[in-house]
Amino acid sequence: MKADITKELIFNNFANKTTPLQRKQIDDWLQSQTNEELYYQWLEEWENANLEYLPQSERLLERYTHFLHNNPHPVQANQLKNRSGYFQQRQWWLTWLIAASVLFVLAMGTWLFRDYTYYKTYQTAYGEVKTFVLTDGSQVTLNANSSLRIPRWGFGDQKREVILDGEAGFTVTHLPNHQKFLVKTDKKFEVVVLGTEFSVFARHRGARVILEKGKVQVNYQEGNSAKQLVMKPGDLVSFNAKNQATLKTVSPSQNFSIWKEKRFVFDEISLSDVAQLLEETYGLSVTIDTPELAQRKLMGSFRAENVDELLRTISDLLDINVVRQEDQVRLSEK
Repeated sequence: MKADITKELIFNNFANKTTPLQRKQIDDWLQSQTNEELYYQWLEEWENANLEYLPQSERLLERYTHFLHNNPHPVQANQLKNRSGYFQQRQWWLTWLIAASVLFVLAMGTWLFRDYTYYKTYQTAYGEVKTFVLTDGSQVTLNANSSLRIPRWGFGDQKREVILDGEAGFTVTHLPNHQKFLVKTDKKFEVVVLGTEFSVFARHRGARVILEKGKVQVNYQEGNSAKQLVMKPGDLVSFNAKNQATLKTVSPSQNFSIWKEKRFVFDEISLSDVAQLLEETYGLSVTIDTPELAQRKLMGSFRAENVDELLRTISDLLDINVVRQEDQVRLSEK
């Protein structure tokens, strides 16, 4: 059915009073050049009859000038008198804002990627142990789920500082200039050494330092006090949740760094602590059925090539059920 396009309908369209169907009919009607000419004639007629829709530039400028006169503002008045100066000043501010934005983006990029820029990171996955040699000849063995950050530039020139998250064994090379080797952690302690062999453990459940050879100094923060202690071979320093240090001597069989040989030594360690070890080292989520079972102690020394072998050994030692489904482990009484 052919649409009946009238002047009234077109005027309603100019006033935004038509339906979507009517606007579609008008679009089809405008395909004819004759209708298009008639359309613009009606548009001119409608605009002349509806002057309130026309821009009233002179009247608006007069009202704005009157407003400035009754509400003086130095900057706006100067801009009104000198439009050229206003646009020059606006252009200068725009240039400044662009430059500031670029600098801000560069600064944020440098801040966000500062660790990657300043440090080279060695890291291990769950269940993985890696050994590498630093540029000064020192050897580092990282336990599973651990990382070590080393400065990309200047390492060994003025100082040797590394940042550890997790657990690592160090065999530090002594330099002719007796330069110290410093291991920093986020557990409010650091280890200062010369030429020595030692291990550092710094995870969520605690921290410890074990000295095998040589001599080290441990600097740590306890409350508001800065403290330090000196270790000799065979010493073990452990830190509790309040960062209080405990120093004791351990036998070779209690060497806590034998994880490098895939050996495990449990000396009166609770099953809940073993569960945390499984989570930290292998990324497992461990559930223990009862609080009584969680407090059972585990003793023994054994070797395990992988996590399944370790779980079987724990099951045999405590005579408990150990069920694993992917990364979920459940421990229960038989």
